Amino acid sequence: MCRNTTAANPPASSIRRSSSTLLLTHNSFVFEDLPDKDDDNKHKNKQRNNNKNPYIHGLGGPSLPSTLLTVAFYVAILFLMEHLTRLAIAQYAHLDPILENETNRNILARHVGVDFVALVVCAYIAISNRHACKEIITHGLSFGKGDSMHDDDYAERVFQYHPGSQRLLTLFFVYQVKNMYDTIYWGDGIEFVFHHLFAGMAAWGGLFPGCCHFYALFYFGFSEISTAILCLLANFDPEFGVIGLEKVFPKTKIVLGALFVISFIVCRLIMWPFTTYYFGRDTLKAIRSDDPRAEGRRGYLWVIYYCCVGLSFIQLVFVGMIVKSGKEEYAKLMNPEL
Repeated sequence: MCRNTTAANPPASSIRRSSSTLLLTHNSFVFEDLPDKDDDNKHKNKQRNNNKNPYIHGLGGPSLPSTLLTVAFYVAILFLMEHLTRLAIAQYAHLDPILENETNRNILARHVGVDFVALVVCAYIAISNRHACKEIITHGLSFGKGDSMHDDDYAERVFQYHPGSQRLLTLFFVYQVKNMYDTIYWGDGIEFVFHHLFAGMAAWGGLFPGCCHFYALFYFGFSEISTAILCLLANFDPEFGVIGLEKVFPKTKIVLGALFVISFIVCRLIMWPFTTYYFGRDTLKAIRSDDPRAEGRRGYLWVIYYCCVGLSFIQLVFVGMIVKSGKEEYAKLMNPEL
């Protein structure tokens, strides 16, 4: 008689989902039975995952235990990187009295060794996986006149699994965990606590229950390019940064300030509203649809929808702050004695 080899030897993807392994490479997030595009098998994954709890199984990618184990591992790596950066700065403490101060070295290690590096990695992953959101990139480059971003394809943009996005969301959540610890430790303020809390919730929700991988590449990757530059600029902040650093590196502050303004305009004032328009449209259509994958995810979709609306208005507040700060820096540049 013929033996059922399928039952005796389950697919490799199923074995990986049931195991608790570290997710260290892109291939760790790739599952052969989760194609990048639905194409002719459009309802395959939909039916398979319909009866599973999305807050445990997500979109069918890595298991929850593997994800938690990876988060813990990378959080430890961020602490290690911060410590190594602190030691490296200490080796050059003799170059300037500012670096002889331990608190100053700790501030630099935090913003450079953790914040900047983590956000650059997130941006790099997004750029490396830009093919997963090529429709909106092409649409943007054509100034909205292209034939992509059709209304009927909203379900694929909201519910389709992308390994690059899953990896990005995992690492961004890792960064928010470390960021929350640093914010509390350094006493940055309650507003930063809420920011990291909501950012972390948004990233985790992209993993479990899992959705909007198409848009995650922008919100957690491309848009963070300006934030990465801001983290370097934060070292010059008179309240939270290193006091007197702008006197030691005046030109560096000016260059970083200019780069931040340019990146903020491109990422937050041009790309953000364009992407958010389509994100809001697709999210509302998904919430109101009868797609089986919307079950168990509507609550989270409403949360990130309103969070995105709120963050969009906050961009305007940031514009006012940038203009005010720009005027102050310009006045200092024109009158160095002030």
